[in-house]
Parts: sequence; structure tokens; C-alpha cells
Amino acid sequence: MARLEQLGKYQLIKRIAVGGMSEIYLASQGGLEGFERAVIVKCIRDDLMDEREVLDMFLDEARIAACLKQANIVHLYDVGVDESGIPYLAMEYIFGRDLLEIADRARSLGWELPIQFILKIICDSLAGLHYAHMVAEFEDRPLRMIHRDVSPQNIIVSFDGVTKLVDFGISKAEARLSETRAGVLKGKYAYMSPEQVRGKPLDHRSDQFSLAVVFYEVITGTRLFQRDTDYSTMEAVDRCEIPPMKVLRKDVPRRLIRALRKAMRKNPKRRFKSCMEMERYLHRLLRGSVVERTEEVSGFMRKLFTQELEARESAIAQAPQAEREIIISTGFEMIKEGATKIDPLPEPPVAQKRYEEILAERQSEKTQLRSEPLADAPTPDDLIATDREGGPVGTTVRKPAKTSPFNDWRFLVLVFVAVMVLGLFLLTMLSEDDEVVPTPPDLGKPQPMATTARPGVDGFLSVSVAPRVRVFVDGEDKGTGAFRKYPVERGIHKVKLMDLESGDTRTLTINVKADEESIVSPMDYQ
Repeated sequence: MARLEQLGKYQLIKRIAVGGMSEIYLASQGGLEGFERAVIVKCIRDDLMDEREVLDMFLDEARIAACLKQANIVHLYDVGVDESGIPYLAMEYIFGRDLLEIADRARSLGWELPIQFILKIICDSLAGLHYAHMVAEFEDRPLRMIHRDVSPQNIIVSFDGVTKLVDFGISKAEARLSETRAGVLKGKYAYMSPEQVRGKPLDHRSDQFSLAVVFYEVITGTRLFQRDTDYSTMEAVDRCEIPPMKVLRKDVPRRLIRALRKAMRKNPKRRFKSCMEMERYLHRLLRGSVVERTEEVSGFMRKLFTQELEARESAIAQAPQAEREIIISTGFEMIKEGATKIDPLPEPPVAQKRYEEILAERQSEKTQLRSEPLADAPTPDDLIATDREGGPVGTTVRKPAKTSPFNDWRFLVLVFVAVMVLGLFLLTMLSEDDEVVPTPPDLGKPQPMATTARPGVDGFLSVSVAPRVRVFVDGEDKGTGAFRKYPVERGIHKVKLMDLESGDTRTLTINVKADEESIVSPMDYQ
């Protein structure tokens, strides 16, 4: 067992993490014999005890956490100062896994997370965020808290099927003692909102954007904005180019796609007014009662982590009676690391690259043509063994050719004349009636364009937009809907998109390279 140390009234069992300014311990309240419950104890690192700014931030976290009393936010139990002068927080211990671990485990098993499972976690997370944004109060005034670090690591799903938001340590609230210095970014770059990476003033809609990015990645199994460097990651966030989710995963409901797309608008004014509004919009997709949905999440969590749960049950059965209660109350923390460790996986693909790969695969599919034998070429049935004709065995002769009226040129001329007369008759009849409008093709799917490209000179332009969008290339109207592989001369080209329903227009500048395909697929016009 781990050596126990005391911090206030809590006995520290195991240090489980070291952060930028604090240490996090698994602890028990009341000691081993009178064990009551497992808690998480957080305290300032020894080397930062003299830093006033660190102390203010720690007290801010305590003050904020004390105001958050909602089922989907981790609970604060206690705030105190040890006899040696070390301040600490005692918080709820959650027996579960964070969303990053859940997504990685599903990927290692080759599973896709069920949509209903994901929807329940989204709605629970939105409920917690709405409480922090709009409901939580400090000294009878709204706290107006912004999390600023919504990411997979800070969304934990318990094995009881309940979702919890954690780590409000860098959150922004009106009741903070300390202020973030100008130009200092806090949070994980890949999950920031465009206004956050630009250092602009934030409101609750920034968390809404971050949450939508998290679940876009969880659903599609890709990374949306993550790049090789922090700078390129922030550039990707600022561009806010989002590949259509339906291409990356086909079973996503349209309502869920529309909700995430709206939450990820670059302009905050075009997002949902609140997390409650987004939760109400998505709630219609959930099936069954609250209890049934919670049980479904719990059941799937236990399927994902069967190996770890079995190792835990085995450890409980083999442990001495004095230690058994600690193991039961502390999840996997007291189990040997090898039994519960999740093997590292390669990074998921970038969403834009995966989207382009899928489009390339679809466009490179070859049409299989049925071949027909030449008119003069003998078929296997034309060759017959001559032993049945009385000739020598092993030799073959050609069957007598079957005469066909199609071999007579006079018959073909007659058919041609008859078709022409019939066509003129039908044309005359139709011209006297209403004008017949030909049925347009399905513009929702990419339509192949002419392929008369000059090697080394021309490149290809593909546009993926909804049927309601009219496309102009260098001022030339290319009609409505998507198209692919339109040959254009290499260099800079202007692509103008006009939404015929909303009236919105957008002009994009595209650099087309020779013999390469450039794809335009703005999220707002899908």
C-alpha cells in the first residue's frame, strides 16, 4: 500500500497528478479503520507557496468551486489550511474515465461510439455549462462563469452513467480575485474558440464552441484543429474550416449535425443563445427516460472497460479485509498499473485530410463496363467438337452463322427513317402543349465536369456545397450544387458562393496547382 500522509483531516493515499501550480492526491476522510469516503485533495506545490499570484488563483478556484452545486459538475467538499500553512481543497472522487480515454478505448477496439451514448453525454455537459454560465451565484449575484478549458480530459463519465465537468481552475468569473493578464491565453489551443485565440473578450458562447469541437472529434474519430505546432493549431482555429460531418460518419442524425455546426460558427452571434437552448434542440433525439438513458451509458462504459473492471473485482476478492474497503471506494487507483493501463495509440487523423482522402477514394472508383464480343469473333459456343459430326476427334469447326435482320443495310435504313418520322411527330405534338422542363440531376451529389485539362498547365477544382448554393468561378456561373474536377489554369482563382435561401454570399481565394485537385467545402454552405 502507498505510504499515508496527513493533510488537514484527510489521509493521503496516493499522488495521482502534478499540475502547473498544484498537486492532486487520492485521499480518505477519517483514516483506514473509520474510512468514510474517497476524495480528491488538491494543494499548492511546495515550490510555489511564496507566489502570491498562484495563491490568489488557488483561492479563486476554491471560491468558484464552492458556488457550483449541480449534478453534472464535480462537487467541492471542503476548503482548509493545514497546520503547516498549506491550503487545500477536498473534492468529489469520480469512479469513471474521461472522454479522451473513452474515445481512445473505442478506437483501439475498432468501435464507433453509439450516437445515443454521445447524445446523453452532450446533454449532460450542456446542463452543467448552462448552470455555470447562467445560474450559479456568488453573494446573491450571478457568477457568469466561463470555463475556458472545455476539452475531452475535463469531461468525465462515471461507471454509473453520469457525466461530470471538472477543472474550473482557469475559468473566468465576475467574482474572481485575480485577473488574467492581457495577451495571456489559457486553455488547450485545439479546443479554443476563434475569439479566444485572438485574445478577444469572451462570453459563454466560447464554451459552446469548444464543446462542439470536442464532440465533433469524438463522433468522427478525427482531430479538427490540432496541427504540428501551437501556432499552426491556432491558425486552423482562426480559419474555422470544418469538413462536413456526414462524409466522415454516415449515421449521424441531421439534427445533431445542424446543432454542432451552429455551435461552431465563427461569429459568436450566430451560435445558440445559451447552452440550454442547444440542449433543448438536441433533447428530441434522446430515446427513453432519464433513468433508461443513464443505464445505457453505464452499460456501455462497462463494456468498454471490461478488462479493468474484472481486474478490480479480482483485486477486491484477493485483498485483506482491512484494505478491501479502500479498493472498493477508489476505483482503479489502487489496482496494479498493468491491469488497468490503456495502451497508447497513434493520433487520430486530421479531419480535413481524412475528408479529402474520402473524396479522393470516391472519385477514383472505376466504373466497371460490361464487355461485348466482337461481331466477327467466335464465342465458345461457336466452336463444336467435330467428333459429333463424324470428323476427326480434337478438331473444331465453326457453327453456321445465324442470319439476323440487323446485318441487312436496307433494314437498318428503314428503321432509321421510321425513328426520324416518329421523332418529328412527337416534337410537333409536344410543341403545342405546355413546355416540358427537363428533370435536373441530383445537385446534392458532386457532378463530374469536363476533364479536358492540359497536363502541367491546368489543375482541378472541386466544390462541395448544398443544392441551394450557386457557385461562380472567376465570375462565371457554374450553376447550383456541388461539382468535382473542373479543370482550371493553375494559379489564383476566385470562388463565389451564394446561398439562394438566406442570401448570404462568400468569396474564397483558391490557389490551384497544376495536375492537383483543390477542394472547397465551407461548413456554412453545406
